[in-house]
Amino acid sequence: MLSNIRIVTIGVLGILIAIAAVYGVSNMNSQIQAKPGQTTAPDYSAQLDSIKSQVASLNSQVGSMNSQIGTISDKLGTLDTLKSNVADIKAKLSDIESKTTQAQQTQSTTVTLALLLDKSVYNPGDTIKISAIGVNPLKIVQVQLLDSGGFVIIHKESWSDSTGKLSYDLQLSSSLIPGNYKVQVISDQQTQSQPITIGGQSTSQNTGTFTANTDKSVYNRGDLVQITGTGPIGTSVTGVMTSPTGKTYSTVVTIQSDGTFLMIFSTPQPYETGQWSIAMTNLAQTKTLYFSLGTGSSSGSSTFTAQADKSVYHRGELVQVTGTGPVGSYVTGTLAGPSGKTYGSNTTVRGDGTYYMTFSTVYDDPIGQWNITVANLGQTKNLSITMQ
Repeated sequence: MLSNIRIVTIGVLGILIAIAAVYGVSNMNSQIQAKPGQTTAPDYSAQLDSIKSQVASLNSQVGSMNSQIGTISDKLGTLDTLKSNVADIKAKLSDIESKTTQAQQTQSTTVTLALLLDKSVYNPGDTIKISAIGVNPLKIVQVQLLDSGGFVIIHKESWSDSTGKLSYDLQLSSSLIPGNYKVQVISDQQTQSQPITIGGQSTSQNTGTFTANTDKSVYNRGDLVQITGTGPIGTSVTGVMTSPTGKTYSTVVTIQSDGTFLMIFSTPQPYETGQWSIAMTNLAQTKTLYFSLGTGSSSGSSTFTAQADKSVYHRGELVQVTGTGPVGSYVTGTLAGPSGKTYGSNTTVRGDGTYYMTFSTVYDDPIGQWNITVANLGQTKNLSITMQ
């Protein structure tokens, strides 16, 4: 734009110079004409009129350019104002963003999702009582049960209260397989979880599995022998007790509505001291139990015996072995699985001539037949159980 103005200015100056020259020529022509006897000078009036017209046109163009320059100046002023406004808006946005970040950091610091369960071990069919704090108030909260592989087994939704607390009872299915699980609570972007263990069903439930145990392993003459266990509701359990000399005594009971039974034998006269056996039969399943009948002294029997509390276990359960032996003697035991994995345990025979031994199993143990070897003072007892 300035280059164009310079060019026009130079052109105007040239025209002015030309006018001055023409004017000088015209003035000389007048002087010459005033002198007598000289030749008349040429008439340049038309050229002067043309130059005047060009000067007027140039003046008009200069005025238009001045107007455009004023418009551009106005626009530049407007742009400066807009630039100032944009800078002000940017500063305000930066301030808002900083305050928002501080608020989020404060919220994340003061409000943290926490999960609490009533216990860590449950049976299938139990209810998990869940409590959580730090959830978003009056919002939907997701409650989940995940298996050991991370798959969602149960998915429920509940509402938190106005203070950001959640209380929920999660009902477990009675068909859940024993193992390791995880309870998880999700509130918007926050997630919290707690591991739990689901074991075998309690004896108060009807599992359908037949079990039988004596109330103790050593009895005195005249004691009552009590056998308790579980099995299918309404089915019959037959017990045959055999003395050391081969005499037998039998009785039959029916499994109650809670899946349990109680069978009682009296120790008959003449009392035969030593090891007795009881064969318990239910729906073609037979379990043989052993106990010792003593002379009535508190020292118990020196006969070494061993028996498991049941024949079928779920992985993760405690395997319990009881028996009799010389008071104060040492008893060692080994539980061996089909893959060669072993567990060890040991104990001492108590003052009543009995002992109690346990083996802890885990949930990834192989299923199948396991063998228990129990040893005391050179005597060995071999037991067999099934892990499922």
